Parts: sequence; structure tokens; C-alpha cells
Amino acid sequence: QLYSRHLASDVKLTLLNAYAPEHDVTLVSGAGTRNVQVERCQLYELDRRSSFDDWTTLYVPPAPAPGSVAAFHNIMTHLRSPDGCPWDREQTHESIRHNLLEEAYEVLDAIDAGDMDRLREELGDLLMQVLFHTQMAAEGGEFRLPEVVAGSVEKLVRRHPHVFGDVEVSDSQQVLRNWEQLKAAERGEKAQKRGPFDGIPVAMPALSRAQEIQSRAARLGFDWPAAEGVWDKVHEELDELRGAGESEREPEFGDVLFSLVNLARWLHVDAESALRSANRRFVERFEAMRRLAQARGQSLEQMTLEEMDRLWEEVKGN
Repeated sequence: QLYSRHLASDVKLTLLNAYAPEHDVTLVSGAGTRNVQVERCQLYELDRRSSFDDWTTLYVPPAPAPGSVAAFHNIMTHLRSPDGCPWDREQTHESIRHNLLEEAYEVLDAIDAGDMDRLREELGDLLMQVLFHTQMAAEGGEFRLPEVVAGSVEKLVRRHPHVFGDVEVSDSQQVLRNWEQLKAAERGEKAQKRGPFDGIPVAMPALSRAQEIQSRAARLGFDWPAAEGVWDKVHEELDELRGAGESEREPEFGDVLFSLVNLARWLHVDAESALRSANRRFVERFEAMRRLAQARGQSLEQMTLEEMDRLWEEVKGN
């Protein structure tokens, strides 16, 4: 029972030792009577109610488990609160946009490295960015975390009628076609009235965006009948690049990259992942070459290109 504001303040201070300030609590007045009143608030607001009496009861639901998303969200809410972190309070969707992109790439790095411990950590950092943006939206009255989750759950169920409904599919390609049709229907527009490339984010990495553009074009039938045509196109674009003048080099080089991405699609290779892997292999081999040179009392800066080439092949062979 909370029969006075003074008692409510004491109870609040005690509970703050175990619960987050934003932990939801419930005040019930006149329980069991016709005049029952239920008021929900956050713990830090407990003693701000206008009146308390002998009929006022406090209900405190269990705190989220330490490993739950709710507990994670409570921490983010506290960081953004007046008693939280000044830096976190100052941030906006735009100011931490690069953080979201950076964390997503670090997840990809962990996947490429096959490092599950690091992947676990990086997924947590990415989730923190999701909760950060969600909390800012909640403060602005736009949406809250339950709405984000509910929307995704509803979308997954709706876009998998072959799992949660009575639609039958024969293969994954039919699943993709159904997916695109469902997305078009969700937007309230018929597929033929929309461009085939609508919805592909402009901010996507260029290789990934090129591969998605080509995949969508192929699903509409605009594709080579066989892989030989793709190989020929790559060689054709390379020849055009060789003969290009200075002002033509950039667009011709872009055409080479675009044709190579199309070849990757035909070979069932993810172009973005392939280039990331190549970057990683080069860095690892170059570092191994530098360490090997140091172990032999040499410096790369003082070696000839021929000497570095031999060292490179030695490292590559190992």
C-alpha cells in the first residue's frame, strides 16, 4: 500500500536499487470496488501522482532477464533519459547513421572471417543501433519497439503464405516471384505500374546494388540464354575500356564492373563478398610478406619489385 507521497518516494528510491528508472509499474486505487482506477507509469514517476490513500496499491512486474531484448532496451532508454549519458541524449537519426552502417559492415567482417565469438559481439552492437533508433523514434512519438517487432512478424507471416497459408510452391525461384508480387500488393499498387527496380536502396554498396538490379531484370526475362554470352560481354567491355579516351574511361570502367557483377550472378557468387574476401587475402598476404622480410633482416621499402614479387609468391605458396 502507498498511502502517502512520502512513502511513494521512499519506495521508489528503494526499487531504483534493483530496477531501471524507466521500468513500467502500475498503481491501482480502489481495487475490488466500483470506483477502481488503474494508472500505469514509469518507476521514476511513481511519487508524482496527485493523491495517495489507503486504497492505493503498487504492482511492480518482474524485471526483464539480463539477456533479454527488453533489458537491453531498458538500458538504452536510461541512456537517453535526463539522468543518462549526455552524448547519447544529443544524438539524432542522422548523427549516428554512419554508426549503423559501420556496425553492419563489422558483422559482415565477422562472417567472412568465420569468427563466431566476434559475430556474437558484432550482432549485439548492430542490435544496439536498432534499439537506439527505435528509442529516438519513441521519444518523438513516431513508433515504439513493440510496433517494430509486430510489423516485422506480420510481414514475415504475410510474405510466407507457402509456410503459414495454403499456397504451394515448387522451388525457391517461385518463392522469390511470390515475394515480389506480395511486396507490390502491400504498397497498394499493381506490379506493372511500378518500376522493376523500385525499392532497391540507392545507398546500397554499388556491387550489391548492381547484382540486385541484374537479378530483377533477369526475373523479367532480360538475361543471356547461356553463360557464354556473359563471358563474351565481359571481354567486349574490356576491349572498349582499352580503346577508351581519358574522358571515357570512367563510364567504360563502370561497364566492365557491371558486366563482371553479372558474371558473378551467373556463377552464383556474391560480388560484394568476393571483393571483400579478395581485399582480406591481399592484406593478410602483404602483412605476411612484410613480417617475413623483417625476419630476414630486410625492409620492403629497400627491396626491388622483383624481390617483392618472389617474396609474394613464397607467401602465397604457404
